Amino acid sequence: MKNVEVAVHGLKRAGRWLQGAEAASKDGRWDDLVYNAQMAVEQSAKSVLFALGIDFPKEHDVSDVFLQLSNRDDLPTWFRRDVEAISSLIAELAEQRGLAGYGFEVGIDAEYFKPYAPQVLENARATYQKCLKLAQELFNVSL
Repeated sequence: MKNVEVAVHGLKRAGRWLQGAEAASKDGRWDDLVYNAQMAVEQSAKSVLFALGIDFPKEHDVSDVFLQLSNRDDLPTWFRRDVEAISSLIAELAEQRGLAGYGFEVGIDAEYFKPYAPQVLENARATYQKCLKLAQELFNVSL
């Protein structure tokens, strides 16, 4: 499978993770929202890296590799302007992922994430849309 094909599959998967985050928001499952949003952001970012043929570590936090995109002249200015914020979000959510998924082990319930969840969902939506727009512009893909 070619890099762009992998990226399209990744963006589709990111969209499904985002749907899961939105459903969790409606149901008040704030921990699930954070977990799903993290996966949506991770898959969106990795899809961009795949499409551009950039190797990245097989871990959740690829923020350091993603941050390097801000220096690429072959990417649109509108995207490069957002790379630092997206990279910060990748790192932040990768850090929260374990707590969102396994916080129950240390006595943390879903309500712990309630104040944080709305902004996470908004940021995940924006990141997904930006990564999708980039793929559409550079590679003429459609989902």
